[in-house]
Amino acid sequence: MVSGRFRQDMEIAPISENLHEARRQAMANRKGQNLMRRARWDRIFGALAILIILIVLLVSALKSCGKNKEPAESGNTAETQENVAPASIVTTEATQEAETTPAVVDNSMAVFLSPSTQENNEYACDPTISEEQVMFDLANRVSMLLQADGYTVYMCSRDDNVKAKVKQGNTYGCGAYVALHSNSGSDGPGGSGTECYYNTEIEGSEDLAQNIYNRVAELTPTEDRGLKDQNQRDLYEILNNRYPCCLLEVDFHDNEEQSQWIIDNLDETAKCICDGIEAFLKSRDTSDAPVVMNPEEVFGDES
Repeated sequence: MVSGRFRQDMEIAPISENLHEARRQAMANRKGQNLMRRARWDRIFGALAILIILIVLLVSALKSCGKNKEPAESGNTAETQENVAPASIVTTEATQEAETTPAVVDNSMAVFLSPSTQENNEYACDPTISEEQVMFDLANRVSMLLQADGYTVYMCSRDDNVKAKVKQGNTYGCGAYVALHSNSGSDGPGGSGTECYYNTEIEGSEDLAQNIYNRVAELTPTEDRGLKDQNQRDLYEILNNRYPCCLLEVDFHDNEEQSQWIIDNLDETAKCICDGIEAFLKSRDTSDAPVVMNPEEVFGDES
């Protein structure tokens, strides 16, 4: 018979072995779990590493493409600059030439009209009407008739003084410069009649004045006063012009009857002036045209 103690030891031994086995199994399980976790993290880190590497490679590739593209663009720019450079040089040369060469136009058949800007000269028939108003009205009618016949017309503004008018006229170099005025008596009101001034030293001026005067004088109802040269009256526009010019005094605005006649016959007077200008221009030899327009060389410079 087995003693009780030995039996007890025999029973305890398997239990102890089972406990040890269980512990070993538990440790093995934990070790396996740890290995699995480590493997999982290794996979995650590996994937991240691969992703980072791919990103780095992609960035490098993009930079490389950019570097490769820059020379091509630079080459295109250089080519463009090569193509543009000659045009730029030509443009610069053309600009410099334009700056040093006066504009050249043929104004030999053009007309410069210079209506009076004397706004304080009242018309005897109506003191609210001035010489400036009536003469600008007359000049506009003449201008429309001339332009309708194909002529180029330049005209001063109401703000221009006689120096500015002459400067413009000499700058444009027109075939005819016509100043339009109405007259007043130096010894008081009451005068009448048409008169026209010209410069004997300018070729063509007398012919221009004659063509206009003859027609207007025939129209006016009063006895006329004839053609007069620059020596008979100190007129800036006549003395300082360089081209054929004349100054027409239609009639007297300080005479009530004649001032009213001027106002009532603007269309007829404009037609006479237009016909006289055209007759003069058509008779002119324009073989010496074109005219060089150079503002710095003109008379009438206010500086």
